[in-house]
Amino acid sequence: MAELLSNWSSTLEAVPPSHCIPVHERPSDPVEIVDSIPVIDLGKANGEERSAVVKDLLKAFEEYGFFQIINHGVPVDLMDEAMKVYKEFFSLPAEEKAEYAKDAANDTNRGAATLYSSSAKHYDSEEHRYWRDVLEHSCNLDGKDKKTWPSNPPRYREVIGAYGDELRRVSKVILGLLAEGLGLEAGFFDKELGQRMLVNHYPACPDPSLTLGVGGHCDPNLITIIQQEVYGLQILKDDKWIGVQPIRNAFVVNSGLPITVVSNGKLTSVAHRVVTNTTHSRTSIGTFICPHDIVEPAKALVGPENPPQFKSFNWGIDFMPHYLSKKSVYHASLEPFKIDA
Repeated sequence: MAELLSNWSSTLEAVPPSHCIPVHERPSDPVEIVDSIPVIDLGKANGEERSAVVKDLLKAFEEYGFFQIINHGVPVDLMDEAMKVYKEFFSLPAEEKAEYAKDAANDTNRGAATLYSSSAKHYDSEEHRYWRDVLEHSCNLDGKDKKTWPSNPPRYREVIGAYGDELRRVSKVILGLLAEGLGLEAGFFDKELGQRMLVNHYPACPDPSLTLGVGGHCDPNLITIIQQEVYGLQILKDDKWIGVQPIRNAFVVNSGLPITVVSNGKLTSVAHRVVTNTTHSRTSIGTFICPHDIVEPAKALVGPENPPQFKSFNWGIDFMPHYLSKKSVYHASLEPFKIDA
């Protein structure tokens, strides 16, 4: 397994060959940082303006696949403390992080905290590696998985447990609004869903033109809720990369590939990537809301004039192994599950 980037990147004066990505993938062209990404005010979702919020949220899913949310109800001090805890974790001595730096691909306890470098496709590979370290673990409702979380910093489990609860609440609000916008029955997404924390740490990079924090990809889960402070996130809009400027105390939300299936192709998952910079490290907190088992087009969105575009499949057994394979690129992840016209 590749050594953790955060253990040695500060000593580098140049990007090592192992992290120089292929020329065609490098962020060579200037990218505009825009403020046009939709902003959804969740504080209006329970009042007279709810229908407008539903309309705006569905439009954001349709046109961008990304949006930022404000007035979400997550305490600012909890957001700040969660970010502080994760930064402290990645700053721990190498020997303390080593307990979690396992071979994620061969780890049979998929809920346990796992720390690796680059990505799930490249960290144990001779291929190029991305400029990041990743900590991920499950964050389920019953709380039984907490014992597998890091115990250092000492307040990690308390803070991230409270943070996970808040983000689960926010995810239910977002999915409830989405179900309403799609014309699905109330509570459509209220079935048992999985929740994972996936936290990315991107150290400052000697030459951002030679590498990426992570390459272009679509997420494999229903929705992702991201907390970020430092710019780096870019999305593919109309075949052009655009930068997402962080809004203080907001979350970025994006749709994953299963949403495309559930909506029977009405909504899409948008490719995104992360660029690095020379002066600041960047830590982003990702909360992944995942299907429990079967993913299929919603029955209310299928009919004689709108036949199903996708087969029913088991998310963990059928989809994830394909997604994590090297055959999976952007929307190609869904190709084996499409129904031929």
